[in-house]
Amino acid sequence: MKASVGYPDLGAIVYPAGIPDGVADELPALYGTLLSTVDWFEVQDEVMATGACILERPRHVLLFYRNKDTVEILNKEFAIAPLDAERACRALFRALPRARRIHVEIMFPPGELRLPKRVLYGTDHMVIDLPASADAYTASLGKKTRQQVRRSRRDIEKERGPITVETISPVGDVDELLSTLISWKNLRFNAKGRTTLWQENPKAAGYVAELARRRGRVRIASIAGARAAIQFLFPVGASMYVMQSGFDPTFSSYGLGLLETYDIACEAIEEGLLRLSLFWGEEGHKAHLGARPRRATRLSVFRSQAARVYSLGEAREVAARDLRRGGQRYYWWARHAAGRALRTVRPGHHDESGRPRGHRE
Repeated sequence: MKASVGYPDLGAIVYPAGIPDGVADELPALYGTLLSTVDWFEVQDEVMATGACILERPRHVLLFYRNKDTVEILNKEFAIAPLDAERACRALFRALPRARRIHVEIMFPPGELRLPKRVLYGTDHMVIDLPASADAYTASLGKKTRQQVRRSRRDIEKERGPITVETISPVGDVDELLSTLISWKNLRFNAKGRTTLWQENPKAAGYVAELARRRGRVRIASIAGARAAIQFLFPVGASMYVMQSGFDPTFSSYGLGLLETYDIACEAIEEGLLRLSLFWGEEGHKAHLGARPRRATRLSVFRSQAARVYSLGEAREVAARDLRRGGQRYYWWARHAAGRALRTVRPGHHDESGRPRGHRE
């Protein structure tokens, strides 16, 4: 057991320099979010947690590391109530007297956290809350969407051949499958005069592949025996994440992308899952299939108002970023809130544009 300090009045225990055995394994069941797993921290964020804050009633496990005078809570896109987030921050400030601020991501309105703070950035995660049955899900969709799903399936099977599905888990030849998906996506986007993440940051494929090897599955849809669509899926707790999805451009006119996402939602319901995450980005067919935005906001939380005032460098950085980005808040631009300082220690791991290395284009 690692050294710890407890705060009974807060119902909290802080492990400043270590993580008790088994604690990190609780994250998937507690939060059901890919972005709050050790695999995500290590592969996507490229950091290792060095400490833990554990709350009781209700149970929370927050993993963190320290970067000079800042505590970086690694949990992301996870449900925590304002009072519980406040308890955790107060416990961390007590346990780590040299910490001036805490970076934490919340899913509730920032004004509900009763501590000195500053909003750093935010994003909308597109999430489908899954009902109890595929029939109920289908009935919840708009009439045009239902018609389009039926038409896509009918036209493909009539004109191109039967659709069959294979799911691979654990993932074997992940590099070959991802290469096929990337080639499809590049062809489709380039035909529209656009570039893809993969062309702008070729190293991105390595991060997706490693995450898939650790905890992913690949769903392959074939038409008349030939691969037509590939999805990289990540089940976590009661949730399913669609991290990457691509299809053969020859099927663009059939609406295959919408059909495959619909089928994934129905398959997730059959597995007994409660939530399908389509990550972020343009709403498009995601909204038509029932996805609704859920805002995640990254905050700087301060020990005192004085500490907030003395962090004007951070305030200028946030204002400059918003100005450069036309007032929009890009989650991936600043996802390494740890990032800017961490780059001084580990140069070369983050590009200037802040584009995601694994998010869906």
